[in-house]
Amino acid sequence: MLKTLPKSLASAGLAMAVSISSLVGASTEANAHDQNLHRFLGATAGILLLDSLIDRQRSHTHYAPAPVTRYVAPPPVMHYAPPPVVVVPQMVAPSSCYIRYEGPNLDMRAYGAHCMQGHVHSHAYLPDSCRESVFTYHGWREVYDAQCLYRHGWVRS
Repeated sequence: MLKTLPKSLASAGLAMAVSISSLVGASTEANAHDQNLHRFLGATAGILLLDSLIDRQRSHTHYAPAPVTRYVAPPPVMHYAPPPVVVVPQMVAPSSCYIRYEGPNLDMRAYGAHCMQGHVHSHAYLPDSCRESVFTYHGWREVYDAQCLYRHGWVRS
């Protein structure tokens, strides 16, 4: 019977029972007869019994705990292609290609172009602006100016 009653109705009935019993106790004469004491103890026991029944009905309704969920954000959608990663090789000029060139009105140290293209794997990164043709005692030679290569990020090994 109490199972179908809503909680507010059951608590309202309990409150009414408490108030009626207090009114009945206050309206009667205050005498030490056993009959009034028995009546009061019976009403108190009835209220406690009713309260324990309501609590027992509530305690038997077990609800399963809510499942633990966690929001996992989906990976971002890329609407464009990322720019390709350009790997710049280490620009190290071998010291074996660093040679002294002598000629009429010429005394310089530079990197031989043929040696650099043979030893350096990234000869495509050799700047054309650093390449020079010089006239030595042994004829025309193609060289890379060392200071120009240094300004373009090259270092000597």
